[in-house]
Amino acid sequence: MPAQPYPVLAYRPELNGLRAVAVVIVLVQHWVRPSFPLGELGPSLFFVLSGYLVAGIIWRYDAYVGAPGPWWRRVGVFYLRRAFRILPLYYLALVGSALLPLAMVREYPMWFVLPGANLLIYRLGGWGDGVGHYWTIAVEAQFYFLWPFVLAVVGRRLKSLLALAATAWVFRVLWSTWVSPGMVHLLLPASFDLFALGAVLRLAQGQQWLTRITVWWHVLLAWGIWVGLRLLLSHNPEPQAWAVGQSIVLALADFLTVGWLLNAPQAGRYLGINQSVVQWIGRRSYGIYLFHLPLLVCWQRLVYHFVPDTADRAHLMGPLPVLLVLTPVLAVLSAAAWHLVEAPIDRFKNRFPYATSPSELKPA
Repeated sequence: MPAQPYPVLAYRPELNGLRAVAVVIVLVQHWVRPSFPLGELGPSLFFVLSGYLVAGIIWRYDAYVGAPGPWWRRVGVFYLRRAFRILPLYYLALVGSALLPLAMVREYPMWFVLPGANLLIYRLGGWGDGVGHYWTIAVEAQFYFLWPFVLAVVGRRLKSLLALAATAWVFRVLWSTWVSPGMVHLLLPASFDLFALGAVLRLAQGQQWLTRITVWWHVLLAWGIWVGLRLLLSHNPEPQAWAVGQSIVLALADFLTVGWLLNAPQAGRYLGINQSVVQWIGRRSYGIYLFHLPLLVCWQRLVYHFVPDTADRAHLMGPLPVLLVLTPVLAVLSAAAWHLVEAPIDRFKNRFPYATSPSELKPA
């Protein structure tokens, strides 16, 4: 497929609303502990969105290895701007986690600083109190580092991106068969499908075939199939069937959902995700995600320190008290993080613009 100039990625409230939905799903999973496990649903949505947005940036500015012109400068700017986006608040959350203290951060600090929390958690076979969710930050950082190389190889070719997505499903099956079925989703290759499908959305945005398949009833059908597989395969004695079956359908459901919102912006209004409260959550979703589990551990320690009765402890750690107590605290923390850290750094990183790329010089 010939290279095409890419317009600036405009702000899309629907995608910001989807971030809010994803982070709320994560909160429900960890704070409420529903009987139906939501598992990878929240992170998978984040990864597809990252694949869409990052591919758009790399292709627009030719920020991939081997691009025409001084590509190394543009790739360097890409790395710098991505680091400014995720690392300052992440490191602030790590400092808070160490001060709590959370044992895994104190015992293995460099795994989190680098970041390689996904590899550490996989190696230890345990999540660690209050830090298990940091595996997704590590996967995102590894994705940012690798993607300028990956897109240099696969290019702007639809078939190559779909083949890359398929490698994730093959990887999950082979790793589950030959190594271990547990926690395979923590490893970066297991998420290639999500990042690659996000890139497919960016590459094919506006094309008729994509518009035809990303419709609301396909979205509902995909999520219905995923729920059915989740119920059917969760007790399957063959872990390989679970590893590949649900991951394929989950990736396709995420792909169709994001594509539908891109192709039908009015859907965001119908779903209510363009509402101001949802948009507020979406803009602060990163801070909400980082702080929500350490905050839960902090609450648990306070309860167990000050409440001697076992029944009272169990009540205070129930879903309703946790939501009532921690939701306003988390809102304040994430709002402060946004105003004091994220927004100022976002303005600061604009001092490091991409050098003009050949794609920008072509007529639109």
